[in-house]
Amino acid sequence: MKLTRRDFLKKSTALIAALSFGGTLLATEKGRALLTGHAEFKHRVKSPVLVVVQLSGGNDGINTVIPYGAGAYYDTRPTLAYKQNEVLMLNNELGLHPSLPHMQQYYRDGNLAIIQGVGYPKPDRSHFRSMDIWQTAKPDELSDSGWLGRYILSSMPKQPLPAVQIGGLVQKAFIASNINVPSIQSLEQFYAFNPKTPINDKERMTLALKSIYQKQPKREMLGVSAQHALAAFQSVESIQSMVSGYKSQLQYPKSGFASDLQLAAKLIAAKAGTRIYYTNLGGFDDHANERQQHAITLQQLDEGLHAFYTDLKDQGLHHDVVTLVFSEFGRRLKENGSGGTDHGTAAPVLVLGGQVKGGLFGAYPSLTNLDQGDLKYEVDFRSVYYTLIDDWLRGDAKSVLGAAYEKLRFV
Repeated sequence: MKLTRRDFLKKSTALIAALSFGGTLLATEKGRALLTGHAEFKHRVKSPVLVVVQLSGGNDGINTVIPYGAGAYYDTRPTLAYKQNEVLMLNNELGLHPSLPHMQQYYRDGNLAIIQGVGYPKPDRSHFRSMDIWQTAKPDELSDSGWLGRYILSSMPKQPLPAVQIGGLVQKAFIASNINVPSIQSLEQFYAFNPKTPINDKERMTLALKSIYQKQPKREMLGVSAQHALAAFQSVESIQSMVSGYKSQLQYPKSGFASDLQLAAKLIAAKAGTRIYYTNLGGFDDHANERQQHAITLQQLDEGLHAFYTDLKDQGLHHDVVTLVFSEFGRRLKENGSGGTDHGTAAPVLVLGGQVKGGLFGAYPSLTNLDQGDLKYEVDFRSVYYTLIDDWLRGDAKSVLGAAYEKLRFV
């Protein structure tokens, strides 16, 4: 079989990258090469924490992990493509967007895994349906439960605050029977009583409310309401007590996303047993003026994650936390007539942490063998979830996802 220049570069790049990182090249069941940066964990984490960052709107994965070595990239994006000298290089074919310098450094340090071409069969280009698929991990059905809710239900010991949603409404990823996850916008707004209420009055009202909620009404619906109310009240008490020990002089960037991550850092520092934190960064639906807007949102992502990781490292917690970054879909290969890109399919997923085995995982999707103008996925997103549940959170991944999926070995 004739070996093309592209095939030669692809194979030699993977080998050079593996050698330069001191990692190993592993063959998957489907014959894809996976690059790992560390041989073993530095230490076993007693209470591993997962932080999920949702990039809402459909992040342009092609201009996040940039195939600057491919001619088709420049042919299809005459105004949106980045020149080779602008790209933050990962190897001699791929690089990161210029707004991601900290992610490049974490990649070089071996703490950032980039999973390429993540998606699912029969992709849906609707924001709502695709996000529903990612949050339920059920592409073939309309599910009423989320993958994280099922993990909490099946694999976590019962405790008052298994998970926290930071900012916005609780995501469907947390939905499951008898699972109550609080949504916190800020600590200043998350309290049961007015902070100016005298302590004696707070104690008296606390006892009264607990007495009401702990009673078991005869009507089922009233019982459910009382259960949810008691859970909400206990969440307020837990969170207000958790953050009292947080000490950090680090200045976070002045963005809502960075503030959300700082709140997560405060709660993680309390070591209260909360295992899942979920937050969101929007603004990725770049149908027009993408070059300007995408640079801004990726800079917020880069600076926010850098501050968060630095904060955790200063507190000696970076080995206990893994951060997952995903979007509901990527963008089309070809730019549109408005300086933007339209809804696409496969896109990269980032995983950051002190215990992460950094490197490139999976294969970058072909820019010439397309699915109706879109990239064909290379890695099923449920493989990412399966790896996180089984190898990081040490849960029952098969029960949560309903089947076994290929592990990627990034943790």
